[in-house]
Amino acid sequence: MRFYITTLFSLLLAAPVAAWAAVDRTAVVSLLEREWGELQSVVAGVLGAWALLIQGMPSGEELSVIARTGLPLLLLWPLRSLSRWLAAWLTGYLRGLHNQLVSGDIKHKGLRALTRFVTSITPLVPWLLFLWVALLVPVFPSAEAGPGGALPLLYVVYVVYVLVNLSLEWFLLSACQGAGTYLNGETTELLERRSHSVTSLLLLPWVVITLSEYLLQSTAVSHLIGALVWLFSWLMLSYLLHFYREPLVTNLKRLTPERFDPIIEPLAAGRITVFLLPLLIPLNLVLFFRAFMEQLLGEFAWYQRLSARWFRMRNQLQEDAEESDVAECTDENYLRWFESYGEGDYPIINTGLSDVFQRYYSAWNADRGDDNVLLMTGEPGIGKKSAVKRFCKEVGAADQNVRIAMLDIPARTLDANTLFSLVGEQIGVDLTDGPAALANANETLEPTLLVLNNAEHLFLADVGALDAWQALLSLTNARAGNLFWMIVMNNQSWAYLCNVFGRDYQMRNVVRVKRWTQAEIRSLILSRNQQSGYRLRYDDVLMDTRAPANNSLRNAEQRYFSLLWDASRGVPVTALRLWQESVTTRRNEVTVRVPRIPSGSRIEKSGSNQSFILAAIVIHGTLNTAEIMRVTNLSENVVRFSLKATLEDEIVEKGEDGRYRITALWYHTVVSILNRMNMLHE
Repeated sequence: MRFYITTLFSLLLAAPVAAWAAVDRTAVVSLLEREWGELQSVVAGVLGAWALLIQGMPSGEELSVIARTGLPLLLLWPLRSLSRWLAAWLTGYLRGLHNQLVSGDIKHKGLRALTRFVTSITPLVPWLLFLWVALLVPVFPSAEAGPGGALPLLYVVYVVYVLVNLSLEWFLLSACQGAGTYLNGETTELLERRSHSVTSLLLLPWVVITLSEYLLQSTAVSHLIGALVWLFSWLMLSYLLHFYREPLVTNLKRLTPERFDPIIEPLAAGRITVFLLPLLIPLNLVLFFRAFMEQLLGEFAWYQRLSARWFRMRNQLQEDAEESDVAECTDENYLRWFESYGEGDYPIINTGLSDVFQRYYSAWNADRGDDNVLLMTGEPGIGKKSAVKRFCKEVGAADQNVRIAMLDIPARTLDANTLFSLVGEQIGVDLTDGPAALANANETLEPTLLVLNNAEHLFLADVGALDAWQALLSLTNARAGNLFWMIVMNNQSWAYLCNVFGRDYQMRNVVRVKRWTQAEIRSLILSRNQQSGYRLRYDDVLMDTRAPANNSLRNAEQRYFSLLWDASRGVPVTALRLWQESVTTRRNEVTVRVPRIPSGSRIEKSGSNQSFILAAIVIHGTLNTAEIMRVTNLSENVVRFSLKATLEDEIVEKGEDGRYRITALWYHTVVSILNRMNMLHE
C-alpha cells in the first residue's frame, strides 16, 4: 500500500516540477510587478479616500468617498444581528405553520411524507431566502465604490457561512444516525462545536478571497489567494471529517456492493487517506437522498408493492433452494393466536368500517325513512362479518330502543317462501304475503337492525335459481322505515348479480370493504404475537447485513411486512395464514421467513374443466358437488376428479357441511388466473 501511495505522490509532484522548469521567469517577474502596482493603487485609493474624508469631501462625491474608505463594511454587524433575528422569527413561524398542517390530519400520502422533509430543512429556509435577496442586490464596480462596494458580496459570504455551518451539522448528524452511531447530548453538542469552529476558521479566508476577487479583478495574485483558500478549506474539512470517518465509511459500504469493501476499508484508517474524506460527502448525500426517497415513496401502496415484488424476484432462487430445508412449526400453542380473525380475546384493529356503518345508520335512525338498506361487499376474509358484529354491539350498547337481529342465511336458500319465512321469524312478522305484509306491519314493527350474513347463498348461476335474491330485493324495496337492512355478501357474488340485474337497480347504498393497509396488517400480526409472549427473529435473507445493527432489525421487519401485505393483497385472514406458513418456533423464539405465494402453474396446466369449477366456487363462495354440476353442466365423474385433484393440492378445502371453498392461501392466486382467462365478473 505504501508503495502505491509513494508512486502516486511522485507522479503528482512530477507535473508541477516539469511545468515550473518550462516557465519563462522573466515574464513571471514582469506579471508580479504589474499586479503589485495594481495592489498599490488600490491601497492608495483607500488612503486617498480617507484623506478626503478628513480634509473635506468634494460636493456631490460624498457617497463615493465614503464607499472608497470601506466604512460601509461596518454595516455587516447590524446586518448580521438583523438576519439572525429574522431567521429565528421565520423559523418559528414555519414550524408553527407546519404543526398546524400536521395537526390538521393530512390525508394525502404524498403531502404527509413531504412534511418530514419540510421539518428537516426549516432552519435553512430563512438563510436560503436571505441568500437569494443578497444575490439580487447590484454590485458596483470596485473602481467607483472601492472596498465599500463589496458589502453585498461580504453579506453573501456571511449567509453562505451560516448555511455551511447548518449543513455540516445536519450532514454529520445524518451520517452518524445512518451508520447506527449513538449520539447522546454530550456528543451532539461536541459535534455542533466542531462544526462551528471549522466554519468560523474558514470565514476569514473566504472574506479575503472575496475582497481580492473584487478589488484586484481576477489577477494572478487573486487566483493564487483563491487557490490557497480552497486548499485551506479542504484541509479544514478533512480535519473535521476525520473525527467521523468510521460512520462515513460505513455509509459508503451500504451504498456500494460488498466486493468493493477492500477498496473502501482503507479510508477508515491512515493519515494520508484523511485528505480523501471530503470526496465521501457527495457519495453519502446520494445515500441520504435514496433513504429520503424510500421514506417519501414508502407511503404509497404502489411503491410498497413494487419493492416487495422486486425483493421477492431477487431472492427467488435462494427461496427455492431453502424451501426443502424449512422446518414446520409444531407449537400449536403459538399457532392458535393466528387461527382466525375477530373472535375471542384477540386484539381488534380499527380499520374505520364502524364509522362508515354509523354514518348510514345514523341517517336512517334520525328520520326512519325509506333509505334503509346497506350492502357490504368484499373479498372473503377481509373482515366484513366481524366488523358488522362489532358495530351491532356498539349499537346495542348505545341505543336500547333498537332491536338487533342477525340471520346467517343457510346454504343455497333458493326459494322465495323460505326466505320470507327466515326473515319473518327474525323480525316477528308473518311474511307469507311477501313485501305487502312487511309494508302493512311497519307501523307496529319495533325499530329493528336486521343483519343478513352470507347473502351469496340466495342464488345459483342457473336459470330459475335467482328467485330468493329477487325476493330479497322486493323486501328491501318495501316501504318499511322501521327496519334497517345490513346485508353482507362476497364481492364476486355481487359482481355476478350486478351483471344479471344491473348495478343501479338493486341497492342504492353499497359499501365495498377496502383491503387493509400495510400498517393495519402489521398491527394485526404484531399485536397477536405480543400476546403470545414469543420473541421475534427474522431470517438472514430478510436482514440487511450492510445496514447498522440497530437499523437492521427494523429494516427486516419493514421488508417482511411489505412482502406479507403484497402476498395477502391486504386481506387479514390470508395474512394470518401466510404468517403461520412462514414461521417456525424454537422454545420461546419465532423465526420469520419470507412468505411464499403458491404458484399457479398447476392450475394453468390442469385444463379448462378445473378452471370452470374453480370459477363457480369463487362466484358462489361455497358449493357442494351437485351444485357444481348444476352451474357448470359438467358430468359427475369430471367434477369429482377435478375436486379430488384440487383437494390434494390444497387449492380447495371441504368443510364439515360437505361444501367446497377456496383456501385462504390459494384464493388470490386462483382469482388472478381466472381473471386473466376472463372467467370472473370482477
